[in-house]
Amino acid sequence: MADVMTDFSKQEFSRYTRHIQLSDFGVNGQRKLKAARVLIVGCGGLGAPVSLYLAGAGVGHITLVDGDNVELSNLQRQVIFSEADIGQSKSFCAQARLQQLNSHITIEAINKSLGTDNAAELIAAADLVIDCTDNFAVRYLINDLCKAHNKAWLYASVYRFSGQCSLFTPHQSCFRCVFPQPPTHAPDCNSNGVLGVLPGILGTIQATEAIKYLTDLPSGISNTLLLVEADDMQLQKVQLRKEKNCPVCHDGFVFNPTSPDYQILCDTTKVIDVSTTLPAKDFNDWQKRNDVVVVDVRDYDEHLAFNLGGLHIPLNELKERIKELPTDKLILLYCQSGVRSAAAALQLQSAELSALSVSGGIAQIISL
Repeated sequence: MADVMTDFSKQEFSRYTRHIQLSDFGVNGQRKLKAARVLIVGCGGLGAPVSLYLAGAGVGHITLVDGDNVELSNLQRQVIFSEADIGQSKSFCAQARLQQLNSHITIEAINKSLGTDNAAELIAAADLVIDCTDNFAVRYLINDLCKAHNKAWLYASVYRFSGQCSLFTPHQSCFRCVFPQPPTHAPDCNSNGVLGVLPGILGTIQATEAIKYLTDLPSGISNTLLLVEADDMQLQKVQLRKEKNCPVCHDGFVFNPTSPDYQILCDTTKVIDVSTTLPAKDFNDWQKRNDVVVVDVRDYDEHLAFNLGGLHIPLNELKERIKELPTDKLILLYCQSGVRSAAAALQLQSAELSALSVSGGIAQIISL
């Protein structure tokens, strides 16, 4: 049989047949996916389904950016990882998994968080940017650089049973039109739960819209904020519009890498005064001391599921129940990640009680 020129190898054709058979997609759509370059920022709950589906769909070049390591608590929702990956780089583990899924595409892994030092180059090289983070600073950074480079990007976020998603394109409203100012008290990423399948739902929506955008199919969420409520399965669309005072939606916008908006951190990574903390490695010894009382400041369900002993006073009840605490002992406080207990320690110290927060919380204590 004579050699013939084809768009795809026989293995690729077999893999992508179901796409090619779609009349509105066809070989031209698959060809566009093969030529596409996508930047996925974050390999967690959202990044897992996004990357799996885009790799399976045949996106030719996928760049993964994430500086975190896999933790046991991730496995409830980050389905790209296994127990064997715990302690290893998320981006490298995801790269290996995706390359096993599809050997015909290129997967690039960057074991570092997106920041002002690397974002401009990575975004400039991409056809589409997909935000799979839980950090407002990163979202503002992506938004502003995408505006500066005329790039589209997909946003999604999840919280408890709720999620939202939108496609921001260069000539329509942007993330700052919807959220003009960074929140001063963003929800603590580790202190507030999330239904494990919810990031899968939102991530799959992101992957769907990414495939449509890259193949020039109409988007269902362009210039629209899609609201998802998983508890009663309600979906709502909110039409967006450009804000006339938006600082980036004008022709003269110039990206400023020193903007303070890019420095805001999620509450779980904010700087905590070390003078109010006790290293997690010292917890077991300190809790046995006669001059120490241990207090769990997590919610009731968290305490019931697992605790390290001591009193239980949720943070939101601490002010009303402060008289239950001894004035002649050190109060050693713990929560899930150390954020709520740090706030509790400051509150008790302001009431002239002796208090310390266990750094890193239960998550750090049980990992030792």
